[in-house]
Amino acid sequence: MILKNVSYFQEKENFAGKRELIQFIDCQKCISRKENPSANNRCLSCLLYNLFLHKNANISSISWNDFLIESYQIEILLEYFKKIKKIDKIVQKIVNMRTNKCRFEEFKCGFSTNFAELHRIKESDYYDPLQVYKVISELDLNFNKIELNNLICRNCKVYLEKLTKNILTIFNNLRVIQYFKDYHNKDVNFYTHFLSKIVYDDNCIHEFQEYNSKESEPLLKTYKIGKYDSFQVNIYQRSFENEKFYKINMFFEEDKEKDYIEKIINNIELNIEGAEFDRIIPLETLINLYKDKSIELLNSKFNLPELEIKRIGFLASLKKLHLDKLFPILVDDLVEEIFLDSPDDNIYVNHQKYGRCRTKIKLTSIEIDRLKTMARLYSGKRLDYMNPSIKLVIKNEYFYCRFAIDVDPIQLHNFALDIRKLNKNIFTIQDLLKNGTLDSLMAAFLYFSILRKINITITGETDTGKTTLINTLDLLTPKEFRKIYVENVTESLKQHDFDKHQLKYQVDSLEDHLTQKYSKSNIIKTLLHRTPDIIYLGEILTKEESEAMFHCLAAGLKGFQTIHGNNIDSLINRFLYHFHIDKSCLSDLDLIILMKKDQNKRRILSISEVNKGNFKGDKYYDSIFNYDPYSKTWKLSKSLYETKIMNELKKNENLPKEKFTAIITIYKEIFEFITEINSLNKLKLIDLFHKISYHSFISIDSLNQFWAEWKKKRDLNL
Repeated sequence: MILKNVSYFQEKENFAGKRELIQFIDCQKCISRKENPSANNRCLSCLLYNLFLHKNANISSISWNDFLIESYQIEILLEYFKKIKKIDKIVQKIVNMRTNKCRFEEFKCGFSTNFAELHRIKESDYYDPLQVYKVISELDLNFNKIELNNLICRNCKVYLEKLTKNILTIFNNLRVIQYFKDYHNKDVNFYTHFLSKIVYDDNCIHEFQEYNSKESEPLLKTYKIGKYDSFQVNIYQRSFENEKFYKINMFFEEDKEKDYIEKIINNIELNIEGAEFDRIIPLETLINLYKDKSIELLNSKFNLPELEIKRIGFLASLKKLHLDKLFPILVDDLVEEIFLDSPDDNIYVNHQKYGRCRTKIKLTSIEIDRLKTMARLYSGKRLDYMNPSIKLVIKNEYFYCRFAIDVDPIQLHNFALDIRKLNKNIFTIQDLLKNGTLDSLMAAFLYFSILRKINITITGETDTGKTTLINTLDLLTPKEFRKIYVENVTESLKQHDFDKHQLKYQVDSLEDHLTQKYSKSNIIKTLLHRTPDIIYLGEILTKEESEAMFHCLAAGLKGFQTIHGNNIDSLINRFLYHFHIDKSCLSDLDLIILMKKDQNKRRILSISEVNKGNFKGDKYYDSIFNYDPYSKTWKLSKSLYETKIMNELKKNENLPKEKFTAIITIYKEIFEFITEINSLNKLKLIDLFHKISYHSFISIDSLNQFWAEWKKKRDLNL
């Protein structure tokens, strides 16, 4: 095949602002294209010859079929190409020995038959290091089997053996040969392994998730997900294990013509013409484009019901993009996080209702490479030895997720994946009350505090529901509040539909502080000139961000933030000893909420307030609410009216005890009521709290009157 017909180059600016050259080899255009090019000798020879031709082009990566050949892999092969002339020169000495130096040329040579393979090495064979290495290695082994009586022939053998050893020395110092010698999986072509690092069998569309449930492992839950209800999720109880089993069935799994539909999907996927673009196309656009092409092909070739055509077309588009295994989990709103620890492992997930679940989903090397390529394209960053970690957020009509990918050298097996779902499900205060995250009195006190712009810090371990709670509280803010958000990864809710004011900043992530100008700490400091009512700082990660946060708090700005901590003591120690915050600044924190997760249950463990009156005794906070695991209720540790927060508020607001008690009582009744009734539409619920905040700022009588009228319109059975 003429290479210029199938290959082209693109220049791209990398994360450091330098230009990189990427080569694309499109084997779809090759008239000799094979089904599995990486295991086909002719296709491999074509690839290696192409690389040899462009050995001086300074190519940073090559896109070949379903592989992205990275710079370090190219360098390993180029290392061999630099030695080709030297190797060929020595080989020619061996080949010509009989003609140039042998005194017995006209007689039969005792070992010349061993050089037959060397004579058969063609120029094109030299582009494949393994071809020549195998011939030379075999020749070296055969020298030990040859016995010669003639002194001249023995000297010739010694000379030829020395030349052979010289070639082997060159090969043994090459990294590609070192990789080959360490490679033991003879069932898979070495180059397939080398180009993908780790290889797996690419099974058919459903083999990866076969699971035979037993009577002792009952089906706990089944539900449909995805566009056109294309997928069904089954969750099974596993015997004597806390982890459940999560299985995805395609819509046709129980169909008597299952095999026929699978063949249609595979046929359509193979016949969809690959799209070419001169710019990066959003993932949802690609999915929809291939779906439309699939439906067009289906309508022209098969007589099927309209819904079935849509479903098959959708699945074929996902298969074309190598997303058919991962996509159903991405669109399952009840899955909170997706994990893959290495290419040799199965995917497992955190489920909102059933906790940790195992799957039998294993990604092939092609699917892993596609994920790496997707991460590079949509993040605009490198993913290689020099930059082995990428975090990116992908948001579209199908899913909203944060992807984190790690490769060599920090990941032992060259690939690990963590996908965190971001705000696909919006949890309201009604949801949290119903699922027992907090009770009505705590909700009343927190709502009272939010209206008065009390600063709230939420701490807890990973996956305890910190972000969910902060977003729930954020939804309770009055609609007139000007709210400013500063986040590394956007996890706050978009509240345009709720008619709220939001100014959002996305700042450089922890790994990307190439410039301090757009760091989170610097942006936080600029908030003093943006006149916010509430600031939403998301997760506080570093010493610099902590200093900037306390700088804003000291200047009077208040809001919401989360920070990891095992408990409140460890959080304060982190501020004091790790971030070197002066303890006098701690009182600006106001409220600290501690979250905990028990099995699948997330709840507030305590609500505390920082009290600088106790600092001398190294007691930095007082508890207000504490969870009692025996009664499974929250206990009030002190009178709400006697809290330090209330004492500070009473300096500026007329809040006699009777008034405060009346307000808290009304709020508590409101939260008790919405706990008992069926879930309200989110728009109606947020509108209710907009009205409650409005009447709260007028008078208690106004609030009482509004609530009495609103309650009359509701029926507990609705």
